[in-house]
Amino acid sequence: MKKLALLSLLVMVATVNAMASEPVSMTITLKNGVVKTYDADGMDSVRYVGGAFGSADGVGLKIYLKNSDQSVDYLYSQIESITTTVELTKPEISPAGGTISSAQQVTITGTSGSTIYYTTDGTDPATSATRMSGPSPVTLTVSSSLTLHAVSVFGDQVSDEASATFTMSATFDNNVNRNSLISGWRSKCNESWRLEFPHLSESDNNAWSVKSTSNYGITYSIEWDNSKVANRWSCYEMHAGNMAQNVERTNNFAADPDISNSPGKNDYSGSGFSRGHLCPSADRLCSTEQNDQTFYMTNMQPQWQNHNGVLWANLEAKIRVWGQACDTLYVVKAATIDNVKLNGTTSQGVYDQLCNNRFLVPKYFYMALLAYNKSTGTYQAMGLWTIHQDVSDKNKNYGDYAISIDELEARTGIDFFCNLPDDIEATVEATFDLNYWGITTSN
Repeated sequence: MKKLALLSLLVMVATVNAMASEPVSMTITLKNGVVKTYDADGMDSVRYVGGAFGSADGVGLKIYLKNSDQSVDYLYSQIESITTTVELTKPEISPAGGTISSAQQVTITGTSGSTIYYTTDGTDPATSATRMSGPSPVTLTVSSSLTLHAVSVFGDQVSDEASATFTMSATFDNNVNRNSLISGWRSKCNESWRLEFPHLSESDNNAWSVKSTSNYGITYSIEWDNSKVANRWSCYEMHAGNMAQNVERTNNFAADPDISNSPGKNDYSGSGFSRGHLCPSADRLCSTEQNDQTFYMTNMQPQWQNHNGVLWANLEAKIRVWGQACDTLYVVKAATIDNVKLNGTTSQGVYDQLCNNRFLVPKYFYMALLAYNKSTGTYQAMGLWTIHQDVSDKNKNYGDYAISIDELEARTGIDFFCNLPDDIEATVEATFDLNYWGITTSN
């Protein structure tokens, strides 16, 4: 059994608790200077009263002696420090390595009460600056070929090292839910591999259209529901190359020439609803051609102006700030045209009222955001969910509208950012960091 070179351990470091393995030796230093040592030959077991030494609720400990009905009691108020030794075993890695064809969950289990230290870069898990750690057992996801090295540590004790080698097979797929050529999606939309794209619908009633200019690339893309005559989503990127403000807003509302049943420019007239952009005009001011494309009616949803011109407009302005703060911001904007699932209950995602007796009026508008930082190679994601109502909501505590992408997917049934590698997607979509986005809640 190896020793880890550490300073003498006092109070907290040497603490054991009732859940840890029984110590095989224990040295207790009392505040009066007396040192008492108990080893495996004389000590049968230890029980802790109220909690471990150093814990807020701890009172003391009782040491049961071997071959005796006697025990020795100590109050923590008497004790200066405790040093223990336990029987550390080499960690168990499960599965124990081998060839894998998809991301694999791996568990490292050590002696109860110990800390697992491990590396994936071939360095020594007992000393490496790159080692990672966690209380036993530790679970991690392996999604590339590597050798895992691990030790258990308890106080100044270090177990023998365990290792397991995982090799990715040639058929490994770290992105099983992407828009892939194999699934036929790219035959429907040849840009659907891009990160901003949600997973394309399987419905034969849907169409896809990518708007672009020769000078500035893709303006935005849409999924259009032909049967509902409604936009399912618009998606686009924001980066330094497409956020210049060279022209003014054109206001050239028009039917979409690529969608056969696109609404016309005057089809919302007299309805009481605005032609509410999804990819906003203000996000696409590089050229007149680029700005004109944002005014296609397939990039609109009927919106009450109190929503469109206040809360929605404020969120759009905030997104432009975020777009300038990261290398690339991937954006999906949409409104509900199908049922939604809120708090486990499925309900209608549109109002009974129609716009001019023709077009669905969504109950909710939302955004899915994915920010990429090139210098660190990391992503941050967040969803924004708003209730579509004829109310002027001037609340700028945007954290009140923030949800995780996982939650947004549960509400809408749409798989966002499906072209990310699965391990990254799972991590960034599970939560969101208000501090990163620089927003707060009203509470």
